[in-house]
Amino acid sequence: MTVRSGHPQRRGRSLFFMAVLLILGCLAGRLYWVSPYVASYDIANFTLAVGQYDLANLQPHFPGYPFFILLATGLARLGLDPVRALGVVSTLGFASGLIPLYLLFKRRRFDAVRLLAAFTVVSTASLVVLSATGMSDGLALGVLCWFVWSVERARQGHFRLLPYLLFGLLMATRLSYAPFGIVLLFLLWQVRRDHWQLVSEFAVLLLAQLAWLLPVAFSVGGPASFAQLSLSFVTGHFSDWGGTAQTDEATLLERLGLTIKQMVWHGLGFATWIGLGSGLFLFCQRLRSFPLWWSVTGTGYFLWVWVAQNIDKPRHVLPLVLLLVVLLVRRLSVRWFVPFLCIQLLIGSIALYQQATTKPATIQLAEAITGLPASATIFTDEEERQFLMARPDATIVPIGSVSKWRAEPKSQEVYLTGRLLKRLQAADVPIEVTEVFRFTSDPRFEPEDAEARLYKLKLNEEVPR
Repeated sequence: MTVRSGHPQRRGRSLFFMAVLLILGCLAGRLYWVSPYVASYDIANFTLAVGQYDLANLQPHFPGYPFFILLATGLARLGLDPVRALGVVSTLGFASGLIPLYLLFKRRRFDAVRLLAAFTVVSTASLVVLSATGMSDGLALGVLCWFVWSVERARQGHFRLLPYLLFGLLMATRLSYAPFGIVLLFLLWQVRRDHWQLVSEFAVLLLAQLAWLLPVAFSVGGPASFAQLSLSFVTGHFSDWGGTAQTDEATLLERLGLTIKQMVWHGLGFATWIGLGSGLFLFCQRLRSFPLWWSVTGTGYFLWVWVAQNIDKPRHVLPLVLLLVVLLVRRLSVRWFVPFLCIQLLIGSIALYQQATTKPATIQLAEAITGLPASATIFTDEEERQFLMARPDATIVPIGSVSKWRAEPKSQEVYLTGRLLKRLQAADVPIEVTEVFRFTSDPRFEPEDAEARLYKLKLNEEVPR
């Protein structure tokens, strides 16, 4: 009788460790195919910050992302290339989310089914591929998973202070995840009658934020300088060009449609029909709704993305995609979520390889400018630092407003990027150009930079000298 009862247990352990080996193999592949490219303006800022942290010089931009940069700087000092260090931190950070998700899902020790369910969540193609870059999204998603687990434990009376500490870590990684702090109000409401407990938890919440805010503030001269810098960043971020033309001109209803599209098409499906089909297949299964506290928090973040975020960038909906996949897989049997896991692994693996081996359009353009005359002046929108990394001796002038464009003197060899041309045309600036270069790349990786063009200003245009 003892031998017979031991067989299922040993078999369960064997399946568990086989699943662990599968996960480690996939993680090794993800680390190997981390993107080596400075594919966007934000990645360029992060890369420079790894070498020299200078918030005043947008290395990186406000609010500083200190936890992300600190970890990447540590890897860079071990000899890793800065942009790869950022990608490795992001990838490992997201992969770490497997642990708290497994702890949330599991029903017994060595539960291979729940481990695969947790692995399914952190194998969603869009989350995996966008994490394998020099952006902070992957690390933030991993910290978010730990935060979700800590909240559930705190609600059961365990580790009550941990959620407040992890929320501070989350804000030090990606400030735009701030609406997830709504769930902390539910925790504080639990202890509302215990005044000392309420004060202590609120104090830890405040101290956890000061723990990263104060060092960043003193890096630019103190709290007053930090406040001034934040105001100037926010003013500049929402003025000048004012964000993308699509975002500014879209109605709330159009933005709602775009938000849902980003979640379903670019999030669940990762812009592939087979991925979308597997995601919709899960929707057809019997689901269990989120608890009230997570439903309210998720709704709050959805409203934040819909109304306040630049929804043209799919990475802003990644937390919603994460929560959605958790909702879909947490109550399903293995036969339902394994097909989704296999399809997402296939899509994600192919996309990871393509992202790591194919030069983004902006990088192709940055390399192409090395063939321009030494006297050329190149006016850009946000591509200045990417271009300077490819050609440090070039004359690159970033333009953030129509007034700056008009004030800049123009030589006979004047070039401007396609992004800048769109900005000027949207502002009704009369301009005549001829196209010099045009490059394209996969829009799933950097949608706003999937096409890069360079134009030459026509000589017969009247320009200030």
